[in-house]
Amino acid sequence: MAGLSPLLMSGAATGQYFVSDDGSVKVAAIVMDKNVFPKARSDLEEYKWNDSDFLLATFPKNGTHFMWETMMMLLKGSADYIRTSKGFLMIDASPISFSSKPFPSPRAVNTHYRTDVLPAEFRKAKTVVVMRNPKDTCVSFYYHYKNIKIPLLDDEPNPFENITFAQFMELFLHETDLPYGRYFDYIAHMWSLKDESNILVVFYEDLKTNPLDTIQKVNEFMGTNRSPELVKEIAEAVNFDKMKVGKTTGPLSKETMEMLGSMVM
Repeated sequence: MAGLSPLLMSGAATGQYFVSDDGSVKVAAIVMDKNVFPKARSDLEEYKWNDSDFLLATFPKNGTHFMWETMMMLLKGSADYIRTSKGFLMIDASPISFSSKPFPSPRAVNTHYRTDVLPAEFRKAKTVVVMRNPKDTCVSFYYHYKNIKIPLLDDEPNPFENITFAQFMELFLHETDLPYGRYFDYIAHMWSLKDESNILVVFYEDLKTNPLDTIQKVNEFMGTNRSPELVKEIAEAVNFDKMKVGKTTGPLSKETMEMLGSMVM
C-alpha cells in the first residue's frame, strides 16, 4: 500500500524467503534480528527431527501460546506453567540448536510457517495445527503490529504505528509479501493436510468454549495418555484470565535476542 512501503519486515525489504520444494510457494521469512536469522535458518536446514518431539504450527495470533502451553503440560504431566520462554522453541526466530538446554526432548517446537516451505524433516513431525476465525485474527494481528517491538525496528519507526484498521485490513486481505505470507493462503494449505495421519487440526474457538474436549483430543493425538483429572487441571490453567495472572514469560525479549546475536557472531 502507498505510504506503508516497503514494509521493513517484507520479503522485498529483507530479501529472505522460504520456498517449497517445487518452487510453487514463496513465503517471506521473519527476520527479527539480522545477526540471529542466518543461524536460525541454517539450523532449520541442518536439523534432524527427534521423533519424541511435536510440532505446533499456527498462523500468528491463532492461539500459539495457548496451545504450546497445553502441549508442554501434557508432555510434562503437570498443569504447572512453563516459566522458560517458548521463544527458545520458536524456530522462526531462535536457532533450534540453542534450545536443547532450556527445553530437552520431548518438547513442542513451534512455528508460524506453513509446513510446505519448511525442510522435509519438519514435515514428517506429528503436528498440531490451530486455526482461528479470520475476522478475529485480523483484529488481533492489527493491535499486535501497532504495538510491535522487535530488534529489527529499533532504529526505525514502526511502520504500523499509525496505520488505520481499514489500511491494515487491506494488507491482511491482499498483501502476500509480509512474513508468513497471506493468512488465507496459509489456512488453505494447512487445511488440505487435515486428513494426514501426522496432523491434528483444532480450532481456537473450541479451545475457548470447549477446552476439556479439545485438550483431550490433543492428549490422544500426542499419545500422552494423561488422566481426565489432569486434562481438567490443564484446561483450568490455560484459561485466558488465569494465564494473564499466573504466566509471566512470553516471546524472546530484546535482551535475549541480543544475547543470541552475540552467541552466533
